[in-house]
Amino acid sequence: VDASGQSSYVFPTGASIEIRLAVRALRPVTDLVFGVGIFNADGVCCYGTNTDIEGAESGAMTGQGEVRFSMDRVDLVAGTYKIDVAVHRRNGAPYDYHRLLYTLRITSPLKEAGICRLPHRWTFTGDIRITGLGSPKGTPSPDGDQ
Repeated sequence: VDASGQSSYVFPTGASIEIRLAVRALRPVTDLVFGVGIFNADGVCCYGTNTDIEGAESGAMTGQGEVRFSMDRVDLVAGTYKIDVAVHRRNGAPYDYHRLLYTLRITSPLKEAGICRLPHRWTFTGDIRITGLGSPKGTPSPDGDQ
């Protein structure tokens, strides 16, 4: 879902995104790990984590619940990505694993290459004149330059 709570699969680069998992245990479970992975179109893992990697103790679950994985900024370049979601034992044995089942489309007016959009800045010294940085090519910059 997007920042306003609306379901979507298309987001601009830098958007906040929340992945929600509706989960249900048919019997009590005391060894569980929740995980999320994001893969590009070539199958390269752009990012992956789980509750065990992040130091959480194996929890317990009975009945139904919802897991929310919130990302404040998804700085991927424009493209189509696939999402894995999983719940498994600490040893990796899956309870349920949705491999590459969900599509995430990132849009951007910039035509950058690679996987992620790293925070950055440009600095010039000497007799170099560059204007309009921060504006996508073809759109006016805040100071009117291109």
